[in-house]
Amino acid sequence: MNLKLAIGAVLRTLRSKEGRTRESLVEAGSTTYLGRLEDGKSSISIDKLELISETFGISPVTILTLAVATGRVETIQEVLARVRTELDAFEASGAFAELGDQIKDGELVARRPGKPIDHQRLENVLRCKSEGMSQKLTADTLGISKQTVHKLWNKEIS
Repeated sequence: MNLKLAIGAVLRTLRSKEGRTRESLVEAGSTTYLGRLEDGKSSISIDKLELISETFGISPVTILTLAVATGRVETIQEVLARVRTELDAFEASGAFAELGDQIKDGELVARRPGKPIDHQRLENVLRCKSEGMSQKLTADTLGISKQTVHKLWNKEIS
């Protein structure tokens, strides 16, 4: 089952469990939109997920956990165990510290525009250059385009 349908089933169940109508959730969205969500015909945004979860007094993660368990026909414990394993691996990789560096003063840190440089490729190009190879020979040796070699030729490793 896809996640849209599972979220629809979760929202229907939450609303039914509390005996609420779509109209009672109007602060989270129009009745038409809520109906489309419950019918699995619309995708939910993070902002709407947060609003809807607030109206039910639960975490957005709870709604997502229920939806994933429903969609994959797993128990909540299986979903949570997998998430725990994934989060532990994320933290062990050191990425959690990097995640904290992405936000400063409540805003995402601006990134430089354009595609990030492949540092391994840059090192290879500069190694070929230091060995006296031409740009064409470097491109042929590394199996990359002459344009890419040209772009990297005068860069420095940072």
